[in-house]
Amino acid sequence: MKNLFIKSLLIAPVLISADVIPAINSKGGALVLPEGKLKMTMTHINFDRNSMFDGTSEVQNRENLDATANITMVALSYGLSNKTTISTIIPYKNIEATARLGVNEVAIDNKGLGDIVLAARHVLVPMSDAGYQLSFDAAVKLPTGATNGSFKTAPAIANDVNTPMPTQMGTGEFEYMLGLGTTKMLDESWEMDAHAMYTHRPKAHNDYDFGDEIALNLSTTKAVTSKLNIGVEYNVKYNTKTDMGEDTNAPLRSMLPFKAFSGTAAYVTPQVEFLPFGKPKVHIGVGLSFLAHYDLKEYQPLEKERFIVRLGYMF
Repeated sequence: MKNLFIKSLLIAPVLISADVIPAINSKGGALVLPEGKLKMTMTHINFDRNSMFDGTSEVQNRENLDATANITMVALSYGLSNKTTISTIIPYKNIEATARLGVNEVAIDNKGLGDIVLAARHVLVPMSDAGYQLSFDAAVKLPTGATNGSFKTAPAIANDVNTPMPTQMGTGEFEYMLGLGTTKMLDESWEMDAHAMYTHRPKAHNDYDFGDEIALNLSTTKAVTSKLNIGVEYNVKYNTKTDMGEDTNAPLRSMLPFKAFSGTAAYVTPQVEFLPFGKPKVHIGVGLSFLAHYDLKEYQPLEKERFIVRLGYMF
């Protein structure tokens, strides 16, 4: 559950129109900041995982897993030029979970700094040349998050054993990301964005429990007044089948429901964005993501809804 949102703020975008803000999870499509401008974006995500899935079906939650994640990310972005923006994304995570293994109770309460992401975006095709904008992204995730969190409550088999990797603050490895985004203005108050990203995890097929990932975000936002946007987006992600590796001992690992995400899952996110002063300098967005479809590679938990709040400030 810890790896779903690390990259959801790859770039904190600027506006093409003074009235319309890119969607919360859209990564800003292809937008960049003006040269010399600094923007801070803070996003908070909350979700529960108390349902289990396998393939295309929801199945019995055999271990009575009840997990809650709260993730806060701060993104600082700076316009190096009118075509290039650099960003730093700093996540803080709080993961709480309980489950039952036979007659034994298991509890996890891990919190702390996550893995920091350094990112850059460069415009390949500017809006003025083609009526749409196309940008290229590159990013690296640094292994700054801890990977040694232990169980709060555990049976004897889990004494002095770290919790599974999906419940840790970090992954213990560098990760490398490449992305491509596009933005199209249908009119001065109606924006459409698309963004695709590939994440390479060097140990994904060895002893590391997150497979390589492909994510696609499609979104549209519309300014209905100078102070209010409405929008909707479609977010889909695919992860290769995972190898839980050596994150915990084999007998315990086979029993625990804390699985790394593998397969395909898609969410639809309706949202609203408020511009309290009628200008893009400050904006506040709220979105609620709903699970739309899924096809998972093994028995694993998945959230049915996500609640997201975003605050943006342009210095």
